Amino acid sequence: MTKNKMKREPVIVIDIGGTKIAGAMAFPDGRIEQQQTRPTLGIEGGDAIMCRVIELAHTIIAASAIAPNAIGVSTGGDVGHEGEIVYATATIPGWQGMPVRARLKAALGLRAFVDNDGNAMALGEAMFGAGRGRKHVIGVVVGTGIGGGIVLDQKIYRGAYGFAGRLGHIIVDFTEQQPCTCGGAGCLEAHAASLALIAEYRKRANAESLDPGFGVKEIAALAENGNEIAAQVIQRGAYFLGVGIASFLNLFNPDIIIVGGGVAQIGETYFAEVRRVARARAQGSVCATPIVPALLGTHANLIGAAELAWQGLKNSEGTRTNADKRG
Repeated sequence: MTKNKMKREPVIVIDIGGTKIAGAMAFPDGRIEQQQTRPTLGIEGGDAIMCRVIELAHTIIAASAIAPNAIGVSTGGDVGHEGEIVYATATIPGWQGMPVRARLKAALGLRAFVDNDGNAMALGEAMFGAGRGRKHVIGVVVGTGIGGGIVLDQKIYRGAYGFAGRLGHIIVDFTEQQPCTCGGAGCLEAHAASLALIAEYRKRANAESLDPGFGVKEIAALAENGNEIAAQVIQRGAYFLGVGIASFLNLFNPDIIIVGGGVAQIGETYFAEVRRVARARAQGSVCATPIVPALLGTHANLIGAAELAWQGLKNSEGTRTNADKRG
């Protein structure tokens, strides 16, 4: 079968995050079936995580009547050309150095395509979600950390060595040395991710300890009920995200900015402030660019991983460049 006529078939997809691993069977029309999850339990180390990923994949394959010919994987961390984790923060302990692609191919006997979760989210939203029909898309994931991806002409832009799109680590504050999980300071992630908002609330409220389940949803609820400290924390996080997005607009001039992740789901008040700051700080030629919530929710990474596999299978029929070597 030629490259141009290659038919898309269902593929198995996995999304590896800091708290959970999700897996499913993905179909060419964007449907997700047989979805299951496992806890990441990163404290047990990278090998234990990998074993859970393989077990989950086997379980989904066994539960489906379809025999997939490939697996697409979305994961935290920077992914090298051979599908290995070349860098990972403390969000997933022990993950750095893991040869994800090689382990999956050996365990499942399938072609494996692996990429960063921010890239997967952006690709999923660009192809099946809020960016459908657009040529230049930036996806921003605001959760425990901040990631994202750049999609140009329906393909992930990876840069010279494969590591473009680390949107959470642009510097948004040069005056306050707020430490980041990457080891730097002043990063967007250090000011606008959920952990940053929780830490800021704890500091402003003089709360020595918070309930284990206390997070951005609880802060947002307090703000909605008139808690001034909580409202200030939400506004501060939105401000820094808006500053970051203004930089993305000035640098890339995309068709659309799509914002997903848990923090982005806390309400329209938050989103309105993000838009206000971004538009006030971006150049006039790009300040009207739509900034919209993601449409696919938790499925974005899974659908993006599927698109990664479909594109990878298609590319493997012809000549691949270094930027395409993900499977």
